[in-house]
Amino acid sequence: MTISTRVTRWNMHQLSSYEQLQYHRERRAKAREAIAKMNAQAHAFNNIQVQKSVAMGDIVSRMAVARMVSKKA
Repeated sequence: MTISTRVTRWNMHQLSSYEQLQYHRERRAKAREAIAKMNAQAHAFNNIQVQKSVAMGDIVSRMAVARMVSKKA
């Protein structure tokens, strides 16, 4: 028995046990895909933040070196 409408907890009992199992497998697969997408976005954001902090460190280091050079002269 296939339900043409959206499956909810209220009409889940109308599905056969096999269809319920398939429905839950599909839901878990979609959830895994969503989690993988979010993890990829978080990883990309983390890389951006790391590169930004490295660049800020480079700028601070250059400023410090420039100050030391100007004090020696």
